[in-house]
Amino acid sequence: MAVDRALHTNEYGLPLNTTEWLEKHHLSKAYEREQMIHNLGIEQGNFVIDAGCGPGLWTQLLVEAVGPTGRVLGVDISCAALITAQERATKAHYRQQVQYKLAPLEQLPLPKGEADLIFCANVCQYFPTPVATFAAIGPYLRPNGRLAVKDMDLATMHFSHIDLDLQARVFKARALWEQERVAWGYAFEDSWSGSKLAGHLRAAGYKNVQEKPYRIKRSFPLSENCRFYLLGLAEWFISEGAPYLSHDDKARWSEYFFGSNSCVLDLEDFSYEETEYLVSGVWTATPSQS
Repeated sequence: MAVDRALHTNEYGLPLNTTEWLEKHHLSKAYEREQMIHNLGIEQGNFVIDAGCGPGLWTQLLVEAVGPTGRVLGVDISCAALITAQERATKAHYRQQVQYKLAPLEQLPLPKGEADLIFCANVCQYFPTPVATFAAIGPYLRPNGRLAVKDMDLATMHFSHIDLDLQARVFKARALWEQERVAWGYAFEDSWSGSKLAGHLRAAGYKNVQEKPYRIKRSFPLSENCRFYLLGLAEWFISEGAPYLSHDDKARWSEYFFGSNSCVLDLEDFSYEETEYLVSGVWTATPSQS
């Protein structure tokens, strides 16, 4: 998620997702994310891959899950993100348990059949062919190892005090734009991917697929991190010119969040909701995949 005027792009070429926004977004959902990792039931001593690790925001949670005898390998295609992740880990007590490597997720830098769990958060929405990507990841798991993927779904998002019809038009305009933005030179994105993940894993050959939705709700007064996250999200909805949204709707949307006299986030009964999906599946290697 990002803003047009941002000076930095992330590893997928999106104009938002600066490290600061990612960090504040992560911290704004710290409780739910701790629950996600806890509920995965990762065993002490496991070897876990943080696939698409970015600046390493999930590393500490994963290290706590694998315990002092476990290991975590973070993999990403962005040198800048990996440098940030490495700097973060260097200062942490878990630095001896963590490594970071540059590689695409379809070609992980480890022998096949080695990982107990591959964890992939907030990157699945950028996979043009998610079924193929998940199938390529599978052979790096031990037999009966698991892939766990987490992502958002805009169909579950709602802001209070904003005209419902306007919200519907803004979301629909984003959906239409995401269907064709690649043809205009932008990276692929599917911000409705969360509810599709279970189907993608089944199609890729995973068994015992389990889906757990996490409903996230925040109310006034918002934390600094949550406020920063929501303002970035609001601007992202009208980024890249928002070609399927009328000028009047863009102006009205901006006024709600960036008006000169008020911001909807500061209303005493403001609230917002969204659901993130965590889906896991078991990999069973076949002779051709082992």
